[in-house]
Amino acid sequence: MKFCLEVWGTNYEKIKETCIFAEKSGYDGFFYGESLTDIDLDCWTVLSSLINITSKIKIGPVITYLFPEYRNITLLAKQAITFQHLTKGRLEFRTGAGATLQYSIQWWHPFGIEYRKAFERVQLLDEGLKVLIMLWNSRMSSVKFEGKYFKLNGASLKIPHIVIEKIPITVAAKKKKTMTIAANYADIWESSYISPIEFLKLNHDFTRISGKNTNRKIEKSIELDVVIAESETDLKYKEKIFAMERGPNMLHQIKKHGLIGKPANIAERINEYLKAGVTQFLLSFQDPFDINSLSSFNDVMKAIK
Repeated sequence: MKFCLEVWGTNYEKIKETCIFAEKSGYDGFFYGESLTDIDLDCWTVLSSLINITSKIKIGPVITYLFPEYRNITLLAKQAITFQHLTKGRLEFRTGAGATLQYSIQWWHPFGIEYRKAFERVQLLDEGLKVLIMLWNSRMSSVKFEGKYFKLNGASLKIPHIVIEKIPITVAAKKKKTMTIAANYADIWESSYISPIEFLKLNHDFTRISGKNTNRKIEKSIELDVVIAESETDLKYKEKIFAMERGPNMLHQIKKHGLIGKPANIAERINEYLKAGVTQFLLSFQDPFDINSLSSFNDVMKAIK
């Protein structure tokens, strides 16, 4: 059972302080958002700065985009190898096909980057992971590849004197095609914002799919919003803030598909997810830098572990 934090924002000092706190408090992972918008700094630059102030915690992007217009995939492969080496094996490479076109196009269109339709993003994810793994294994030989989205003309990433531990891959997936990709490539399969009952059903589907494709043990992860409070009064206040920031409908959704309540209530909810097959939790707190909330959840972790 692992608990990881998902953070975003542009206040670097808070990002750094929260990462240090997370490691000292026993969180297993610290993942920072990646986007070109004004809600984040450059993801890989920030993460690189956290390497030498931590020693145990897994670190990486919340999601790594494989879009060719955004980042050359060979550069991304070399970044990941270098990062894995510098962290002594603490990178978790997280990726997926992305959110819906209607929701996500607003984040990419202003920068001239095409956000493709769902079936194309699924194809791109499959091909991109294939190319990344070929590049990560290319220290012994050069790689040639010509696909729909990526092309390699004898590339290799032979970095002298560097021995790289296997880079674990997390693939976010809810539909059959993306779950098949996760079964083929992932060390961790992740779903997002669903109830324990919904996860149980999806886990059965994934187990059936992965049983046909691999004998590897794949961890099961879930991404969840968190609103935690020590008292009913504080909880009502935080619910009000959440509704103001993200809308009443989102508050309704988190009550069904998230972790909301006092520590004892959240501990019960986590146990429901554990019974459904979850082995890792990616936690998105209402305020990612609220140390009091993180401390309260730390007490929950200790009680469960």
